[in-house]
Amino acid sequence: MLSLLLAALCAAVLVVAAPTPEEQAVQLARRAASQQLGIAPDRFTVRTVEPAEWPDSSLGCPRQGMNYLPVVTRGHRVVLEAEGRVSTVHVAGSTAVLCEPGLAGRSLRFAAVRDVQQRARRDLAARLHVSEDAVRVTSLQPRKWPDASLGCPKPDTMYAQVETPGFVIELEAGGKTYGYHADYQRVVYCDE
Repeated sequence: MLSLLLAALCAAVLVVAAPTPEEQAVQLARRAASQQLGIAPDRFTVRTVEPAEWPDSSLGCPRQGMNYLPVVTRGHRVVLEAEGRVSTVHVAGSTAVLCEPGLAGRSLRFAAVRDVQQRARRDLAARLHVSEDAVRVTSLQPRKWPDASLGCPKPDTMYAQVETPGFVIELEAGGKTYGYHADYQRVVYCDE
């Protein structure tokens, strides 16, 4: 009798400890957003979690050059916020996709390359008080940064300790070369 009571008690504890589908979706969404944005997962606050249904396996965020199964896919739409930025992540099963307006149907990497180049050119033009046309990109190399500082840490600043994919950008203006480091969202002037 005692062994049956213990087995029932253990089963009840296991049921209580299992995360809900919403909690699982939030965990996956935080991890996906962290990897893409270089922000620690625990820095994201949850704005909303709601059930969602998509007409195919793209989860409503198709990427150029990818094929998707034409099956109704059920999951969750998770809206997160960190560092003043709101991000929407679509989650189904063990898949989480950062799905931001303006990126659907395009490759995140190619869109990011163009955007970070423009941001770096704009920043350097402002620093030098010249037009953006006077600044040109001479090199752009992919790079994985060991943390969210992008290889240019500021004194007395803490950074998320997550590997952060990005780029080293070299610009030229007025015969002089300038260096920038970037991830998919941010550009940092890095005077090495």
